[in-house]
Amino acid sequence: MGTIVSGTELAQIANKIYALQYKEVEPCKVDNFLLIELAEKTIWDEHKVALVCTEGVGWEQDIYGTIPVPTNVGEYGIYNGRVHISVDVIKACTTGEQVDIAEYVRVFGDRLDNNVHIWQSAMNKPKQLVDNN
Repeated sequence: MGTIVSGTELAQIANKIYALQYKEVEPCKVDNFLLIELAEKTIWDEHKVALVCTEGVGWEQDIYGTIPVPTNVGEYGIYNGRVHISVDVIKACTTGEQVDIAEYVRVFGDRLDNNVHIWQSAMNKPKQLVDNN
């Protein structure tokens, strides 16, 4: 299970970061993501987290406690920018809606099933594993 993160709220944060870094910048868009807890732990013995998009592509928490949040995500999970946002700020953008990762990642052949299986294998407590055989 994971928690939906509001893309609208992440975009507001990302646009502020971009505005501080660049003179002229078009407002970016950020999709909703699923925030999942991983089995791997930080040096502070807390579970790492990751953001996963509906393509099954994901971005893990780094050693600095941030996640590179992709902006302007298009087809196939391809994006043209990213900003590092702290895990605490990302968690503050969650909607409270819980979703199984197997339901969140859209169904489109083996490739996406493999993506789901990879993330489920890394999760702390996956609800059910997708059979990718």
